[in-house]
Amino acid sequence: MTPVSTVVGMRRLLRARRGAAVAVAVSLVVAGCSPGLAANPRYATDSGARPQGATQTSDQPAGPPALEAPKNDLSWRDCTSRVFNSAGVEPLPGVRLDCASYDADLDPISGATGSVTIGVVRAISAQTPADAGPLVMTTGSDVPTSVRLPGWLARTGADVLASRPVVSVDRRGMGLSGALDCRDMFDRQEMFEQAQFQSGDDPVAALSTITMTATTNCTDTIAPGDSAYDNAHAAEDIERLRTTWDVPALALLGIGNGAQVALAYAGSHPNKVARLVLDSPLPLGIADEAATEQRVRGQQAALDAWADQCAASNCVLGSDPKAAVDALLTAARAGNGPGGASAAAVADAISVALAFPRGGRVDAANELALAIADAQSGNTNRLNNLINQAETLRHSDGQFVNGCSDALNRPTPNRVRELVVAWGKQYPQFGTVGALDMVKCLHWPSGATPKEPAGLEIPTLLLGVQNDPVVGNEGVAAVAATAINAGSPNRRVIWQGIGHGAVLYSECAVPPVTTYLDSGELPETDTYCPA
Repeated sequence: MTPVSTVVGMRRLLRARRGAAVAVAVSLVVAGCSPGLAANPRYATDSGARPQGATQTSDQPAGPPALEAPKNDLSWRDCTSRVFNSAGVEPLPGVRLDCASYDADLDPISGATGSVTIGVVRAISAQTPADAGPLVMTTGSDVPTSVRLPGWLARTGADVLASRPVVSVDRRGMGLSGALDCRDMFDRQEMFEQAQFQSGDDPVAALSTITMTATTNCTDTIAPGDSAYDNAHAAEDIERLRTTWDVPALALLGIGNGAQVALAYAGSHPNKVARLVLDSPLPLGIADEAATEQRVRGQQAALDAWADQCAASNCVLGSDPKAAVDALLTAARAGNGPGGASAAAVADAISVALAFPRGGRVDAANELALAIADAQSGNTNRLNNLINQAETLRHSDGQFVNGCSDALNRPTPNRVRELVVAWGKQYPQFGTVGALDMVKCLHWPSGATPKEPAGLEIPTLLLGVQNDPVVGNEGVAAVAATAINAGSPNRRVIWQGIGHGAVLYSECAVPPVTTYLDSGELPETDTYCPA
């Protein structure tokens, strides 16, 4: 990790350049069906249960496709230490990680020539059968899948390896898939800070100027593939893996944006899906404003749940942890953030800490509380570490390109200005930052909605998180309706905790997934897992 002193010094240097840069610039002049819960859901606990809508079910098709081992495998090489260390996770005894890559067509949909390199990581253990069909895992553009896989294995996922390998696929331009470098350092930092320290009283206009330059630089870098980094093309990258392996169908685990990628794959290749696990999903055609508001609501819910946990465990912030968060954000908005941090940097640090907790539930809550308490007393080291983590995990150039490629029906600048005011009042901690976040994609070429699944003759297992700061908790019901319309019965597993990805953090969520992968059969009822 970059030393804190170096990062702070770099931010100060960049801010010193802002005045000159600005002076030069001036001189140059679906009304959908939302199904409810299935009858008599099984509760792992009934404490605090809050349904996400009813599940409609139909008779499960008999005989889902078997999962087959690859006939033509990739050229794997041991990368256990490197991948675990990059993810900040201690290697697990008996677990081996192998890395490989393969070439995929740049644009098999529109026909632009060229290719991209896709990086994959395979996890196996001494118990993994040599002839087992793999589980293909993707977290899409949320975080590189190769970063999430080690954390999952260390928490709850190693049990899956007893029956099959897990193969993570990074989205093009991210992680091991040829990470993009297309924005200059100044634009990247300004976008992270939402141009808070630019002069003028119109933050939308200030940020729009920065993102226009960043968009031009990135579309030039990826040309002629400036329309080839969306969910539909990510799905085709997975199809290239299937054809390379020469297997009839895949088992897919998609988490967050990865669930959209898996849905897009099911839409374009419905007969090539043997298992479909969608964790923390969003619908394929969701508009940018709706997706952003769901995320902001999830951030607010996660903060409320964390504050309750923090107070209940007698954390260092006392009986009102949210008041401490409010004070920190208010100071940052006024230009007095800890270490000179912007309001967006502080909000993102808190949101990412909630979304990707480290350690147990109490330890994770206390880690964030300590960072906030230290910042209040003038020691910014812990908070700067969280800010660096947020910037590294969630603000790469590849995420900018993929995220904007997926952003549909974007709001106009004037609509964003309205939402800056409205969401700032409705969602006090995260609303303004969430609204301004939509500015980054205003200049990106418009994309198209991937094809919805149809004729999906396998059941779908849906998972969700009650307090998810990345996608909120409303997508499960909407995607359940998508599965039903595609002819796929479904069940749900809902974790009542705080984080992004039920299967990644809840031990209770893993057995239904492994049973479904092994048998192709859904649980008899919906399941609620305790926080």
